[in-house]
Amino acid sequence: MARSEGLDLNNITETSAEEIDDALIHVWSWRGPLYEMYATSLQLDHAPDFAKISRWASDLFGRPAGERAVVLQSCQNIHSYMMLGWETGIRNEFVTLWRNGMSKENILELTMFSQLYAGMRGLGHVYHAIGDFLPTWSPPKQDVMFPEGWDADPEAFKCGLDLSSRELTDKDVANLTTWYENTIGYVPKSIQFGIKRNPKFVKLNRARWEVTLKTVPKQLAPYLMLRHHTITQSVDGLRESALLAKAWGVDSDLIVRAITNTAMYFTGFEGLYAAYEAVDDILG
Repeated sequence: MARSEGLDLNNITETSAEEIDDALIHVWSWRGPLYEMYATSLQLDHAPDFAKISRWASDLFGRPAGERAVVLQSCQNIHSYMMLGWETGIRNEFVTLWRNGMSKENILELTMFSQLYAGMRGLGHVYHAIGDFLPTWSPPKQDVMFPEGWDADPEAFKCGLDLSSRELTDKDVANLTTWYENTIGYVPKSIQFGIKRNPKFVKLNRARWEVTLKTVPKQLAPYLMLRHHTITQSVDGLRESALLAKAWGVDSDLIVRAITNTAMYFTGFEGLYAAYEAVDDILG
């Protein structure tokens, strides 16, 4: 195996000072927030064998895997860092996505989708992380690269809600349940419960969900949902997310990537328990 970002991964047991310097210089080359430099330094200074194996593992999901891999991981990270309230990470992912071709408007769509889970607290963290810079944010210098076949399709989210009324009408219920039946094959219990117990909430929350992703690929919705439900270990949520992903053309390899990337950085092997129960039988 060749060197990866300054590190000789053919030799796990020995790490030279030159390797450490080269790795840190590489991390600094894109002038992002400093956390990656000090986190990398901590590993290399005190656990270099662990750092090298981690670099090897990270190559599956990060920069050496290509721009598409970086974009998909960073889109998921926006969601996770909003949930965690990690403002340095939020800023880093805004910069990373911009550097890889996503506009301010694109990234803010991901932000609003993630707000459905992170609430106003999540938006507050985004503002503290990057809000002061957004008025002067320039257009990206390149086009963003997504997997083949991933495209924006805002109409795909819409089920036909009557937004002239806040009440969930019988027609709304029919349209909503039909959307789920036609898209993933069943009506989730979460929707059944909401319709029965708080129909106004179902209508307004679904209406927000329908208008979040307009200019970025629709496939990012289930891709972010896979991240969320792997962390929360929601078997039902993971299955719904995977079925929506498949319905919208996300192949099984990318579904597995979304789940295992999450396990790599957030849950460890324990994150795969719910995945086995939820999606193993539908991956082919």
